[in-house]
Amino acid sequence: MSDLAATRLGRVGYVEGWRLQEAVATRVRGGGVDRLLLLEHDPVYTIGRRGSAANLTASPSELRAHGAAVYRVDRGGDITYHGPGQLVGYPVVGLGEAPDLVAYVRALEGAIADALGTYGVAARAIPHKTGVWVDLPGGGPAKVAAIGVRVSRGVTTHGVALNVSTDLAAFSRMIPCGFVHEVASLERLGVRADLREVAGRLAEALAARLGRTLRWDTVAPAREEEIPADAAVRRAEDLLAEATRV
Repeated sequence: MSDLAATRLGRVGYVEGWRLQEAVATRVRGGGVDRLLLLEHDPVYTIGRRGSAANLTASPSELRAHGAAVYRVDRGGDITYHGPGQLVGYPVVGLGEAPDLVAYVRALEGAIADALGTYGVAARAIPHKTGVWVDLPGGGPAKVAAIGVRVSRGVTTHGVALNVSTDLAAFSRMIPCGFVHEVASLERLGVRADLREVAGRLAEALAARLGRTLRWDTVAPAREEEIPADAAVRRAEDLLAEATRV
């Protein structure tokens, strides 16, 4: 089996993390090792290729008051939130010349469910609703992890966002993934878990689902020449910047 090199990066700005993904993807295409980047972001709402800014329900000034930024991105899916207390995983892996994107997304969902199972949390996928879902105590289903990916020239970017101790009020300022639903976190389910420990369990589960051998190491910073000239991250602009400018 080939390796999956995992790295814990701590708190990383959204655009900085996006640039690093593009750089690592260039390395993977050149024969480098598949990687899993594990991190947290500062508060940010990202709008995927099928998404709409109309799904933001809070005003630009309110979003700014909560320290948030908003970016359009090149992943699939609609709108989602990233912020402190949420584990973000960006697998940058080669899927070959004819990638099966559906199978890859199912592997991500399965890995998250496997990791949550180690905490005694029963999680599952729901047909036609990408992500991972749990049942709230005494209530209905709620999404605990969102998934949005991109495959370009056989290599994946973007990935998963698992709510560990996230401030779930942030989700009330949008229509998450473009449709109304409950959102959960491990904390809301009564599970107090360390983000670093959750990252380790998710890495192990994902490596197993992808048929890789997990190893931990550091990752070199992105170099300008590693980011393709046509990469969407080169055009990244905080949509709140103009909206809140006086």
